[in-house]
Amino acid sequence: MRGLTLVELMTTLALLTLLCTFGMTAFADVLDRYRVRTALHLVSADLAMARNAAITRRSPIVACPGRALDGCRSDADWGKGWIVFLDPDGNRRPDTAMELLREADAPSGATGSLRLASTRPFVRYQRDGRSAGTNLTVNVCRADRLGGQVVVNNLGRIRSSRPATDRPCPF
Repeated sequence: MRGLTLVELMTTLALLTLLCTFGMTAFADVLDRYRVRTALHLVSADLAMARNAAITRRSPIVACPGRALDGCRSDADWGKGWIVFLDPDGNRRPDTAMELLREADAPSGATGSLRLASTRPFVRYQRDGRSAGTNLTVNVCRADRLGGQVVVNNLGRIRSSRPATDRPCPF
């Protein structure tokens, strides 16, 4: 008769369990890095769209954390989503549905181990594409480590970067 002994079966199951355990840990790390990359891309793309809209429409555009119905939130937590809208009256709230250009949800995982927070609560692009005020930095952190940053300088240009070395989250 051909078959497996109990010892062979238990050895095979033990090896399979070890491989799955180490494989899942590595997969979770890859998934976290992918979430950071996605968050950096989404924020960068929406800020670039806001700058482009300010230039083409010759009107002030605001990008901030918040919801369309509520306007900008007073905090700088982009992890719950953000909005991009025309703001000709400067009240940091879209007054009509036509003024709302984009409402974005944060990527999955932003409410768990992924956090997005900025150095300022909003960025306002002027008619020529420059950003009013100081530089804006949106920090994307996973757990308590910095995963990447999206920076808007005073000229309105957007760049994203990931740290070369492991650094703590700045907030």
